[in-house]
Amino acid sequence: MGFISFRTLRLLPAVAAVNLLVSFVHSETSPLSAVQDGFGLEVSGYNSREKGMGEAGLATINRVGPSIPNPSKTAFNEKTSFSATFDTDLDWLRDSDVSNRTTTFIIPDIALNFQTRWPVNVGLYYRQRFHRNFSFTPAAQANQNVLESFTTEGGIYELASTVAYAPKPFLALALGYHFLIGRERTIESAGFTQNPINDTLRNGEDLKGDTVSVRSNGNYPSASLTFRQKTFSLAVTGTMATTLDRTLNRTVTNLSSDEKSKESRDLPWTVQVGAAFKPKQNQSVAVDFSYESWEDVASGLLNPAFHAGAGYEYQGVGNPYEPYFRKVAYRGGLGMERLYLDETNLYFLTLGTGLPLGRRGNLLDVALKYGHRDSRENNLWSEDFLKLSVTLTGVSVWGQPVRKRH
Repeated sequence: MGFISFRTLRLLPAVAAVNLLVSFVHSETSPLSAVQDGFGLEVSGYNSREKGMGEAGLATINRVGPSIPNPSKTAFNEKTSFSATFDTDLDWLRDSDVSNRTTTFIIPDIALNFQTRWPVNVGLYYRQRFHRNFSFTPAAQANQNVLESFTTEGGIYELASTVAYAPKPFLALALGYHFLIGRERTIESAGFTQNPINDTLRNGEDLKGDTVSVRSNGNYPSASLTFRQKTFSLAVTGTMATTLDRTLNRTVTNLSSDEKSKESRDLPWTVQVGAAFKPKQNQSVAVDFSYESWEDVASGLLNPAFHAGAGYEYQGVGNPYEPYFRKVAYRGGLGMERLYLDETNLYFLTLGTGLPLGRRGNLLDVALKYGHRDSRENNLWSEDFLKLSVTLTGVSVWGQPVRKRH
């Protein structure tokens, strides 16, 4: 039996059209994406429901859909479910002289929560942990006969499996194991305003393109716990630190060179805690806090990072005979982050909505985030951005016992 009905599939072109419309808007990714000491911009593991609630919701109980930040609460799920999230950035920097405008569109995660015949739920997911996408053209070229530009792209990607178990109706536990794969490259391209074989340009062929490719791999375990009651719930989740083994390879004009090297780089341990309260049956208030133990005594550019968010959700009614607008969920939230690179602060506001798709429980969650971040130490740059996030959740009955017919 499929996850999504035909009526749901008819809405997919509308979702694609929204993302396509957003992609036409000129935008830029943050300069943090190109800092070599880091891994790029960190991508949130929350889906669009939690993103619409101020990127909070670690402890909110939703009986439909996978949860990447807190797999333990999926032990309370009633059905097998699948989700895919789409993110699009609309950014603008206040420094138009030294950066090219680009757009970013990524699929940050795809997740499956599989309900078995036993009191155990199995989760499988892919997610993008870090994202690089940055182009730079110097205002003053080093050589007037050559127009050089630099592009950095790629990221760190994660594959994980989790097992969630609820030994009691009020308690759920989960363990997971995560595999990291990094694919990055920095490209230096050049366009010649004169003959590239002129003596003033030295070896023009070597200037046509210079690419540094980086391949990374690592792994780590995780654990999470959720305690729930009728009007409130608490959650905590943590991951172990890991070391990424990295291989660097340089190519010139599409020819592999002998310049290869190996290095290692650490990813920190993390801990997240969350609380959710239900003032009324159809309302939820959530508060989350997370900490990442970044440190780098060599360059001094990395610092411990934290994230704090709070949000509110008004949930729609589940009665199929109610008008559609009464079934829709409405969300809002706010928060702040200390990013892991060079003491950069981020402040943000969010709005979101949840649209039910059919009677089975399929959902379309949409979130819009406005944020401001800047360099605290020297005030070199400042930027505002809008981020659109869409999560499609499909529900099935795979893994559930088949009812006997009398």
